[in-house]
Amino acid sequence: MKNQKPVEIQHGNCDYNCSNFLKNGDFVTFTINSNISEFPIIIIYSLSNNKNEWKYKIAYEFNMKDIKFGGVTNDKMWMMANNLIHLLDLSTFQFQKFSLYVSIIF
Repeated sequence: MKNQKPVEIQHGNCDYNCSNFLKNGDFVTFTINSNISEFPIIIIYSLSNNKNEWKYKIAYEFNMKDIKFGGVTNDKMWMMANNLIHLLDLSTFQFQKFSLYVSIIF
């Protein structure tokens, strides 16, 4: 592509392997970084058009430590904690929880 400039993210020590883009173009990352918080956090960045830099927009901190990140698809982030699958809608920030176990009664 022509006239592309490098894009920078204004934050250090985040694991950007657990990241994706939202439908509105924002960049979201799930990170566990003891320099920021003792709990896992979600950080959302927006692109600054005039400087072509990603700027910190908002952060959400969880209240439990044992969370395994799954992925981000269609503005929904899924993760596992306490034997439950947690689905977080990143456009409304509402949680859904699903059990990993199924009961079959005959």
